[in-house]
Amino acid sequence: MPRPKPVSPAPLASDPPALKRPAHIEEFLLYRIHNLSRLATQGVGMMFRREIGISRRDWRILAFVGRYPDLNLTRLAELAALDTVVTSRCVAQLVKRGLIANSRLPSNKRITVLTLTEAGKVAYERARASGQKYNVEFMACLSDEEAGVLDALLTRMEQRAQELTRREIEKSGGVVPEDDA
Repeated sequence: MPRPKPVSPAPLASDPPALKRPAHIEEFLLYRIHNLSRLATQGVGMMFRREIGISRRDWRILAFVGRYPDLNLTRLAELAALDTVVTSRCVAQLVKRGLIANSRLPSNKRITVLTLTEAGKVAYERARASGQKYNVEFMACLSDEEAGVLDALLTRMEQRAQELTRREIEKSGGVVPEDDA
C-alpha cells in the first residue's frame, strides 16, 4: 500500500505567495515560466511540423524575415535571439528549401540581405495563421480582463528583468558568460 504524501501546512493569510518566497525549485518563477514555455512550445512545434513541415526555429526565422524584409544575418540573429552560427545554418537550410532568398544590396554589394521567396511567403502566412490560432486557443483559459492584466504584468516583469540583467552585466565588468549569452 503506498504511503500518503506528507501534507504541507496551509499558508497563512499573512505569508507571501510562494512565487515571492520560493522554497523549492518548482516554486521559482523562472522555473515555472520555463516549464510553461517548454510545454507550450512543444505543442506549437508539433503543430508547425504537422501542418506546415517546418520547425519552431524555422518559423522564428521566417517570421522575422517576413516582418522585416532585407535583414542581414547578424540583425536577424539579434531579433530572433539566436546564435549567429545557428541562424546561419537555419537560413542555409531555408534557402536550400526555397523559402528564403539571399541577395546583395544594390546600394552596397558587400551586404547580403534576406527576403522570403514566394514559397516562403506562403509558408510564413500559413505558420502565422496557425500560430495565431494556437495562441488564441492557449489564451482561452483566461478572461479578457485576466489577459490584459497578464500583458501588463509581463511588460513590467520584462522591464525589471532588463534592469537586473544590466546590473549583473555591470557587476561582471560587462562580460556575459558564453553559456548565458
